[in-house]
Amino acid sequence: MIGVGVRLGAGPWSVGDGIGTSSGVGTGSGAGNEAVLASLTATPTTRWHPEFSTITEAGGRVTHAADLMGLADVNEGAAGIGPKVMTDARGRKFWRFEGAEYLDVAAGLVSDSRDISVFVVGRVPRILPQATRFLSLGSRNQGTQRNTLNGPLEARLYANSMGHLQSFSKLAYTAPTGGEHMVPGAQLQVMGAATSANGTRLILNDQGADVGTPFNATGIIGGEIGRYAWSTGNSGTWAQFDLYEMVVFSPGLDPVTAAQVSQDLMAAHGVVPVVNQLILEGDSITQGVFDVTPALSSGAVLTEPGMGRIAQDWRVINKASSGNRVSHLVTKREANNGWATQVLAGGRNVMAFEIGRNDWGSETVASHYANVVAYLTAPVAGVLPRGWDVRVMINIATGSSLMPQTLAYRDMLRNPQFLVDCSAGPGQPYDGMLRVIATDLIEDQGQTVFQSTTDAQDPTYYANDGTHPTILGTQLRMTGGETPEHGVAWGL
Repeated sequence: MIGVGVRLGAGPWSVGDGIGTSSGVGTGSGAGNEAVLASLTATPTTRWHPEFSTITEAGGRVTHAADLMGLADVNEGAAGIGPKVMTDARGRKFWRFEGAEYLDVAAGLVSDSRDISVFVVGRVPRILPQATRFLSLGSRNQGTQRNTLNGPLEARLYANSMGHLQSFSKLAYTAPTGGEHMVPGAQLQVMGAATSANGTRLILNDQGADVGTPFNATGIIGGEIGRYAWSTGNSGTWAQFDLYEMVVFSPGLDPVTAAQVSQDLMAAHGVVPVVNQLILEGDSITQGVFDVTPALSSGAVLTEPGMGRIAQDWRVINKASSGNRVSHLVTKREANNGWATQVLAGGRNVMAFEIGRNDWGSETVASHYANVVAYLTAPVAGVLPRGWDVRVMINIATGSSLMPQTLAYRDMLRNPQFLVDCSAGPGQPYDGMLRVIATDLIEDQGQTVFQSTTDAQDPTYYANDGTHPTILGTQLRMTGGETPEHGVAWGL
């Protein structure tokens, strides 16, 4: 279901301090609004929970948080770079990492790379090439950093792959089966890894995949949440994710017990199994929100817990990237282990995209249209021949210099010939698999917000560049606002 006419108030996606609650449609949680501390099948070694850990804050950021097991508290990595303390629309606290924050795990945690299990309940707005480091072993602050060939639980994409879970560099797509389920999305989920001398079990909700045995490192002291202690990289390139809970077992768990722990956490956090998936493609207009935070994306806004903008059994993957043109979308479509190859059997596989803003400088409207048709219909490699349902988003308004091309392209997408050219007209091979979404006709407060150059100058819905939507604008593109039939999520 989607929210109809819901505006972002002073909630966690709004401009300002970002702390507080917002109102929406439904709770989006099978466990209700009140946070629940899961009773786990096995006893953790360390456990941090934004709702139940005793937390010290400064400026809305974590400076210290107690380990619920009393062994290894966490502290901000340095002054002012602890994660943000936030509250979702259900009233549940979480910590937001935006690429420049990390927490240092105290020396009480001692672990071996081949005997550790880590679980994270959280959301990943976009999986980045530099990896989303949920936890690494060792601590620079304590002088105990060790080269463990990456951390025990991360998400990473290589060479335009979909972006999968990995543990100590053992990536999910190397698994003989189940790798397509090991893709973290913007929705709330349980992610885990259980290592042993015999291999690694990666876990996402109720699914699992087996990968190789990690590098052997023993007696590692401490850890870091949000970056790789051995080779940190620059601030701004660290992890981007929302953390609702992290649990560590050292020694680790066997695969059966690890699967049950994931189920325990799912129940407590109101997480349901993933059945369907939505891929969001395009350029920076879809990539994220530019006026507040890098940790937000169109997918993150659509799946905000408690807002009920999309059913909980959808995973939403944001693959759009700044500067993209059709040629970039083709590269990602054809990548080994790319999103187009990661089909969920038995569910709906939907891709929605808007493209054109960066193509106008070198393409005519006619050539751009032809490129889009080829992207969708190329024999074997095309999105439609691969079996995906497609939603083509009509381009939203931009500055006056590019509106003539935008208007002409809109007309071509609306023309029934577009479906025919894509072999998706009545009786054609892809009939019913291609839909044009009139995002340019979305209304809020009784007026269009994306239709004209005048709309593009409204700071309520656009950043001050006349191109990128604000958080509210992003929400409206996804839900359709007062005209839900024009939103990406309509009918999902």
